[in-house]
Amino acid sequence: MNIAGGGDPVDRQAIEALCQAMCGVITGDLSLRLRTESTDLTVQKLSLLTNFMLETAQRAVERSKDNADALDNVQRVAKLEAWRMTLPAGEIVPIGQVRGLPEHEGETLRGIEWFLGRVDSDYHEAVAKLFGGSGGAVEWPGSAAGTWFCTEVTAVSEDDEGSGYLVITKDISESRRAAEQIRYLVEHDPLTGLANRRRLISYLDTTLAAARVETLKFAVHVIDIDRFKTVNDLYGHTTGDKLLIDLAACLRGEVRENDVIARSGGDEFVVVQNGITSAGDASRLAERLIGAVSARLSTSEVPAVSTTVSIGIALAPDDGETAEALLSHADMALYQVKSASRNGFAFFNTQINDAQLALRRMEADLRGACDRNEISVQYQPQLDIASGSIVGFEALARWRRNENDVSPAAFIPVAEETGSIIEIGSFVLREACREAAGWRAPLRVAVNISVVQIQHGQLPELVAAVLAETGLAPARLELEVTESLLLADARAATDVLARIRALGVTISLDDFGTGYSSLATLRMFPFDKIKLDRSFVSDLGRVDEAEAIVLAVLGLGRALDLSVVAEGVETPAQAEMLRTAGCALLQGYLIGRPAPMAQFDEIVGLNACLSPSMESPLQIG
Repeated sequence: MNIAGGGDPVDRQAIEALCQAMCGVITGDLSLRLRTESTDLTVQKLSLLTNFMLETAQRAVERSKDNADALDNVQRVAKLEAWRMTLPAGEIVPIGQVRGLPEHEGETLRGIEWFLGRVDSDYHEAVAKLFGGSGGAVEWPGSAAGTWFCTEVTAVSEDDEGSGYLVITKDISESRRAAEQIRYLVEHDPLTGLANRRRLISYLDTTLAAARVETLKFAVHVIDIDRFKTVNDLYGHTTGDKLLIDLAACLRGEVRENDVIARSGGDEFVVVQNGITSAGDASRLAERLIGAVSARLSTSEVPAVSTTVSIGIALAPDDGETAEALLSHADMALYQVKSASRNGFAFFNTQINDAQLALRRMEADLRGACDRNEISVQYQPQLDIASGSIVGFEALARWRRNENDVSPAAFIPVAEETGSIIEIGSFVLREACREAAGWRAPLRVAVNISVVQIQHGQLPELVAAVLAETGLAPARLELEVTESLLLADARAATDVLARIRALGVTISLDDFGTGYSSLATLRMFPFDKIKLDRSFVSDLGRVDEAEAIVLAVLGLGRALDLSVVAEGVETPAQAEMLRTAGCALLQGYLIGRPAPMAQFDEIVGLNACLSPSMESPLQIG
């Protein structure tokens, strides 16, 4: 059949197939493909182009579906959902999966009421305000415990889909929990779970501000475990940690809910006692804490080396206008308790402040005291009873500060605490060895060694260098150490002392009988000599047990083949009792007071048999 009265016949079958394909496109079926064989070249071309169009459209639809699935996966993993609200109609257009989208059965969903139904009622107003102006973000809690969401609304203006709002809601529960955990770790002590110093300072600043406005009073108790370092040194840090945990539990059980407990560092704890009316309230709490802690720690699994605490108290706002000032003043009061007897409490006062300022000035003045030639060495002689001869001297550090002599009992502990003892100890050792090397008589010289020098001073190298510099024979040098040195770190201390003894230097144990376990100390290291503490000598003739103790120590010395030096001999009667008991060496004011070496020139030159404070050796015996 011809069209328009003639020409090529039309391939009606091909035209019909093309119409069916177009209907499939309209209904969404893109799977149909046209037959391309045709006698009509135009129909053939049209079929090929239609097939290409169908394949391209089908691939685009598949990619769109894949993208939609990928979007759903991304939203699921990222725990977010998104939708648009068009303006001015308020039509809701989901982007991917949207949780809680109501069924609307073909009707267009409009407005935000459906979404506000998911939001906590306390946050309705804040979320609704996001849909005005340029948008914003609000975090709100979900209905399930511990869940939180963040809804962010962005205004969209005249894009391809018109103006409106893009809404993204993300589940932020995990990130909030992580942030809360980080905040907790930043503000709490991981060992005890108590507030740490950072949180304590923040709390004190806030409480001080409120106290100034409302005229409130509160007390700051700084609590420190007595002899805690000894626990760590003897039993290890694991045991020390158990002690800290026990103390934290005890404090929790003694304070009120509105009080605050913190661990400010090391073995120091702080209790903020709120709402007090007078210092008496703080005193009663301190007394209760001391009693409770003692009872708790005495029954603890931790060995009973340390079962008491000391407490320093500052009253706010009178004793400080800032958190740091309050804590500093409470620390000063604590120091007073520690310096006195421990196991007690004290309040901050201006006298304590003055004492602390004086201490700080002493610490500053000790630095560089050797360079300023303020440190000197004096010597106290030691007498051999049998021969009546001076056989050696103990070198003692002296400090001349601002034209005044400072007691060694005052400055030596400060020097040890601040580390200045390393400089001072090195100076005394070098000066004593230099002085002794110039004596014509080969007498011994004894030098005291601090635990700080053992721990930080490279002592064996120093001793070797000083002996080489001065030319003093090692056998003439004697180093005196105390039991506390060995208790601090027995293994390290004995290693250092062994290296020094290998040089040929004599090692003696000073203040024997005053430590924790003198017999155990003698087993730790092969000492050459022990020095009987002056407290036992001073009690001779006054305390019945003193003579028995002296006899026991002398017997121990003979059994272990150790020389024994009696310190603090001040009267002929004491000297005679020691001679009768079999003590070989004496040291004390009776033999000679500490003095510059110039006063002993005759002795070191001639090894005279008379001490400068004795008329004749016949005074003894």
